[in-house]
Amino acid sequence: MAHGIPSRFHHCFNAYSLISLVCFSQPLFAQPAFPLTPGQQAEASFLQKRYEDSIRLYTQIIEDGEGDSHAFRGLIKAYAAAERLADAEEFLKSYISSHPESSPAFYAYGYMLYLRDQDGEESLAKALSLDPANSLALNNMGAVLARKKLFPKAIEMVKKAISINPTELFFYQNLKSIYRALGKPDLFVDEYREYLLSGPASVAEGYGKTIATGLRQEGFKLYSQQKVAEAISAFSRMHQVYLEIRNVTGVVAALFSLGLLYEETGDIKNAEKYYREVLEINPGHIQAREKIKDFH
Repeated sequence: MAHGIPSRFHHCFNAYSLISLVCFSQPLFAQPAFPLTPGQQAEASFLQKRYEDSIRLYTQIIEDGEGDSHAFRGLIKAYAAAERLADAEEFLKSYISSHPESSPAFYAYGYMLYLRDQDGEESLAKALSLDPANSLALNNMGAVLARKKLFPKAIEMVKKAISINPTELFFYQNLKSIYRALGKPDLFVDEYREYLLSGPASVAEGYGKTIATGLRQEGFKLYSQQKVAEAISAFSRMHQVYLEIRNVTGVVAALFSLGLLYEETGDIKNAEKYYREVLEINPGHIQAREKIKDFH
């Protein structure tokens, strides 16, 4: 890269991962250690690609009568990753036969069909008839309708899901994808601006985090193409979005990213400026402090 400086940015970031707090952000406050819940254990197994363990754990949660739609979704994701969706179908058919009023199970069946490129609309409609507030079923119904190019209805479904559970970021990503398929990607940003002005703040934050994630991915792509100046621009815009939604972790991540990028170009003055801004927000940020020490 520029000036022959080793790729520090490359070492700290991965274009296909979520923001790595281990790499560039230390926690603002110490967190006590608690045992993982069964659901957290199942999700951790999935993230570690121990799919059979994840299937076993999610199945146990469901069979113990504690499985909500999120547990069913986790189970189907694990079956899909293990390339065992046929087994997932068998499990769900058996479960539904003994639990015919389970909205989460009908949602999971519809989701399973969707992943197999089949029509899960009937199962999702059944899930919603049993529980109109099943936000995961609403979001999945939106995806099914968008696949059929029924965009207005799809948007309505996803927005209902967001209104019920505004913290689920993949709902916003689904909405963004629908607008893109509709040929109107700018609508997502326009709506973000509207929610910034009029709220609710939780929805503005969801839109903002989704936009920031897109800018982060854009920055990685530009960086991989050795377009460092353009990457800096993308991360600067990401920083602005995180400021707008008052997301401290995102602000710190963006500032440290900018420090790394400027350092890689040989612009030590700007690099140090951004590292110091990181420390103003989070004095315990070890990497930023070490970077500044290296400059002196």
